[in-house]
Amino acid sequence: MNSTGFKYSIAAVVIAALLTLSLPGCATPAPRGSFIEGDVSGGEAETLNWILAADASSFGYVGYTLESLANYDNKFNIVLRCLARDIEVSPDGLVYTVTIRDDLEWSDGSTVTAADYVYTLEKLMFSDWLNYNYKDDWLEDVGGKNVYVTPAVINDTTFIITRQTVQPEFVYTLYNLIPYPKYIAVKYEGNVEAFTQAREFNDLSYTGNLGPYKFKQWLKNDKYVLSRNPGYFLGKYDGAPFFEEYIVKMFGTSAVMQAALEAGDITYCGIEPQNVAKFKNMQGINVYTVPTRGYNIIAYNQRENGWEGLRIKEVRQALSMAIDKDTIARKIFLGFAEPAYSFIPSSSPWYSDNTVMKLGVAPLNDKQEAMQMLKAAGYEYTKSDGRDVLLGKDGKPVKLLMVTTPGSDVVESMSLLIKQELAAVGVDVEVKWVQWPTLLRQYMMNREPGTNQEPRYNNGPRAVSDEAWDMTLMGHNTDPLAPSGSRVFFASDGGLNSFGFFNDGVDQLFQKVRSREGMNKDDRSVMYGELARIISEEQPVDFIIYTRANRGFQKNVKGIEPGINMGYNYYLWRFE
Repeated sequence: MNSTGFKYSIAAVVIAALLTLSLPGCATPAPRGSFIEGDVSGGEAETLNWILAADASSFGYVGYTLESLANYDNKFNIVLRCLARDIEVSPDGLVYTVTIRDDLEWSDGSTVTAADYVYTLEKLMFSDWLNYNYKDDWLEDVGGKNVYVTPAVINDTTFIITRQTVQPEFVYTLYNLIPYPKYIAVKYEGNVEAFTQAREFNDLSYTGNLGPYKFKQWLKNDKYVLSRNPGYFLGKYDGAPFFEEYIVKMFGTSAVMQAALEAGDITYCGIEPQNVAKFKNMQGINVYTVPTRGYNIIAYNQRENGWEGLRIKEVRQALSMAIDKDTIARKIFLGFAEPAYSFIPSSSPWYSDNTVMKLGVAPLNDKQEAMQMLKAAGYEYTKSDGRDVLLGKDGKPVKLLMVTTPGSDVVESMSLLIKQELAAVGVDVEVKWVQWPTLLRQYMMNREPGTNQEPRYNNGPRAVSDEAWDMTLMGHNTDPLAPSGSRVFFASDGGLNSFGFFNDGVDQLFQKVRSREGMNKDDRSVMYGELARIISEEQPVDFIIYTRANRGFQKNVKGIEPGINMGYNYYLWRFE
């Protein structure tokens, strides 16, 4: 349950906690036992070579062994990790000075230096030969051209990032930064196949003292095993971490996983809503209900291999209008969720309740109105066995393919409810269950037909995936403090814009938010309100719900601080 920075984490160093543990009379716990985290196989990581990753699970797996520059706690206070002190920003907002700790080491005993971070930026993340999905976070518009920020080494522990334009939220991007060791990466530079297959990057054998745990074993669809790192740079204060092993154990279904928690076979897992009361009544289990940064969406495929109706805004609105979000929140999540209308959650200071189009809740949850909208968009209905059936432009009944991952009772229930809701407006939905890697490679990645493009999540407006699809039901994360990071999904050049949404107005607003125009918080708030309005009206995705998570732990686990980022101090957790 590690925390992997502002962009990637789903759940997972407080100085006060460190001081408390080091006070005279406070015994330092001896490391012991294996902490076993349960997960469902549909959410397994794709790769340990993090620069190639697009999924949160991959960053999470790597995060156990490799700390970012900083993180934040449950109250959004910045918590330093590899930083010696907080990032300094020049008065004009153009120069960022980053000072790292001087006790960071690679596995060969050499010191991690500023040169490793600058090399990672310049030669890897900014390169043309590697498919880094978050490149746009490091680009700025200068005179109508996208150019990268400029990193430079000052000394062994200090580097600077120089921008030509102001980006008010850029510091949060920097907090996420993690390095590759230059002395290893140079051997593979320019050779994408060799870099992708590099043993050191795929077994994390380079990570030295940079994380609380070291990679031990990864049996896909079974378990991911890490061993305690006795040299962990933060552990010198108190001997952390306090588990001999940290294991992520995969299960085929959430029901089997929760049964393992009940039996005491695992230490922690998420509890699905219908089982919360049961687990709260168990003497040996603690259940924490916490807010999250996660939201569920239905992405509409607006590319050429999706149903052509999905390229019409009013059709997308009609489909979203037909799906009752209150019912999903109440009956499937049993109140542990709230309807979503935007990539900005209601907990964010940038949320604007009065600008978003609230499709899926009254009065914009109206199936008759949805049918009228589909007719107005040029589609006709016929009757079949007494029910209305929507006809495509070819005169055949519309049948949409929704792809999602298996294993979760909640996802299965949502899928069936969505199928039922759309059937009520004459749209037949086929639900297809595929494993997460298959969903990424066959349905999300795309390339232009007839070219030798490397498959990416957004290869431009003419690119299509290997397998045709119409909708995907999946989860996204957002950053309440810096939601402009979601441009990776919604900007025309966004690296994860797999569903093919291209809108000049959205592009311009994301650019303004990340410019000098966004320095004034009131102005930035207006911009975010307008962004939320346009995206909610365009409906490239149907924002379904923001979830509140229920996390179940064996009662002998101590040191947990419940909250939105409760994994931020997981390396201090211990057995009683």
